[in-house]
Amino acid sequence: MRWPDAWKNPSALDLLKDSVINCLWFDSNRQDLDPVIAAARQKGITMVGPGAVPAGVLPVEGTWPGIKLSASENRDQASSGPTGVPWIDSNGWQIRLQSSLSPGREIWVNALPPKSRVFPASYLIALADAAAHGARWIVSLDPELASGILNGDSRSRESWARIHKALEFFSAVGGGAEFAPVAVMGILSDFSGKNEFLSHELLNLIALTQQQYRIMPKGAVSASSFQGLAAVIYPDETSPEPALRKAVLQFVEAGGLLITGPRWGALPEGRIEREAHPRFTVRSVGRGRMAVADPDFEDPYLVANDAVILMSHRHELLRFWNGGSMLSCLSVAPSSKKALLQMVFYAAARYSNQMTVRVAGSYRSARLRTLDRPDPVPLQAEIRGNAIELFMPPLSAYAAVELQG
Repeated sequence: MRWPDAWKNPSALDLLKDSVINCLWFDSNRQDLDPVIAAARQKGITMVGPGAVPAGVLPVEGTWPGIKLSASENRDQASSGPTGVPWIDSNGWQIRLQSSLSPGREIWVNALPPKSRVFPASYLIALADAAAHGARWIVSLDPELASGILNGDSRSRESWARIHKALEFFSAVGGGAEFAPVAVMGILSDFSGKNEFLSHELLNLIALTQQQYRIMPKGAVSASSFQGLAAVIYPDETSPEPALRKAVLQFVEAGGLLITGPRWGALPEGRIEREAHPRFTVRSVGRGRMAVADPDFEDPYLVANDAVILMSHRHELLRFWNGGSMLSCLSVAPSSKKALLQMVFYAAARYSNQMTVRVAGSYRSARLRTLDRPDPVPLQAEIRGNAIELFMPPLSAYAAVELQG
């Protein structure tokens, strides 16, 4: 937790009593907080800050998750894309990218509340946004809430209690640490230099399509990297090295789809599928296909949505009806007989519409956990061929569905 500036008396440490918070973040050395630091050390609390984090931890500068306000920051307006759905700010793609580039390190998201009004539920969203993607959020309170908690304001103390309850929830369930993410689409890149902008935007935008994706850093690709994938996007401006090219083409010839630009380089022989897509030339190669952009990739929003169409909806692992402003993460246990579907809802208000979720796989039952009801309860579901449809109650901030085969 980031220690609030207003909490200058060591007695404020009593606010952490019976809390799972055992580490305090200080942005800079401040002599006026020395008594607090000394008292915290006596209680066995770890002190950290920029440049002084525990071994194995990687702090990531994030954004405040939620529905993006309009450019005017008018709280009654929100920005949206061409579909009209409000834009979601999430740290999920960045968490997953840094986890892929620095495997084995624990990601801490450093995201401060905005200066505009912060709703109490927004703190739960910040916690859920990090936890659902395998990270921790450095709890950071806005000055108004921090002062209210310190002064005993009832509403502030209620918000503080809800934050503690959410921290306990994610500490207990671990965000599904025993499950491994599954994917149907891969993004293959070095994610740096001149390829940084497009590859990063693709990760962000693919997540917003609800496609379950895999990050494939160029230097760490193996045969297992392609397991379970229906499509791979290669957005980089340079042609792949021979070994990487060979691995990708083996994936295509076995039935996969490669989506790339003209800078991929020489193409293998194959039948061209006429009128397959207005912005791509689609070529049949072995049992699979290659879709080459014409002209080169320009708008990452178009690339992300074109990729979904080129891959075909029949490969989707998840399908949502009345989903609202949310993101999803699907993972499976090593036995493949259990799965975990995590959903983060980015609107501060409770989402009351009847949402239905289709999950591909031979699952026969489902149980639901929420921040308000941490103990799992049976969820209404129907088996539809090789998939299960889930009928969700009103939800807010976070929900996790445990699926059993």
